[in-house]
Amino acid sequence: MSKEGGLDPDGLAALRARFEQQSRKAQAYYTVMHAVRGVLGSDDAASAWMEAPLAAMGGSTPARLVDEGRTDQVLAHVRTLKP
Repeated sequence: MSKEGGLDPDGLAALRARFEQQSRKAQAYYTVMHAVRGVLGSDDAASAWMEAPLAAMGGSTPARLVDEGRTDQVLAHVRTLKP
């Protein structure tokens, strides 16, 4: 922060970068939620699936994989699910 109480350019750039990263993660999470909701039929079922450890994903949860940037892997798995 600058002496005037505002953000200095470096601080503002850091905040912008953090916001963009969080925005990308949120968009990826929404993309997976939308895809799995189409298979499972409801938001509640999709939310539960996102938080459930899956053997097909090495015991990790889909939400964790999305957070790690492995959205394509999760979406590939969703495409194997049957409604």
